[in-house]
Amino acid sequence: MGKLTDTEIVNILSDLVRIKSVNDNEIEVCHYLQDLLAAHNIPAQIIKLSETRANLVAEIGEHGPVLAISGHMDVVSEGDISKWHYDPFVMTEVDGKLYGRGTADMKSGLAALVISMIQIQAAGTLNYGKIRLLATAGEENRR
Repeated sequence: MGKLTDTEIVNILSDLVRIKSVNDNEIEVCHYLQDLLAAHNIPAQIIKLSETRANLVAEIGEHGPVLAISGHMDVVSEGDISKWHYDPFVMTEVDGKLYGRGTADMKSGLAALVISMIQIQAAGTLNYGKIRLLATAGEENRR
């Protein structure tokens, strides 16, 4: 596959927001990211911590120093759902702003890291060194 379109980029974040990884269930995010990266010829390893929790490691490049990039997959609880104007697990755009669980912390950042790896891989511009993605579990509750 080649570079991502703008629609595909937005859909990646939308898909991540849809996955309910409230201080748990990062395994589902791992499977989504592993499939996405595999579609772009980027191998990714899932490191299970429990049945529902895991970390993911992916790498591009062949030799040289490693630049590690990291983002967590869990989100804080949505709290009282009646106080939300929009479904917290459906990304919603209003007046050019995106709403949904993880759009600020940290699924948007994680999506940006993954998208960057895909774009660099597709462009073939990583001539020296490696980029290693660490998608981690348990940041929000430190477990």
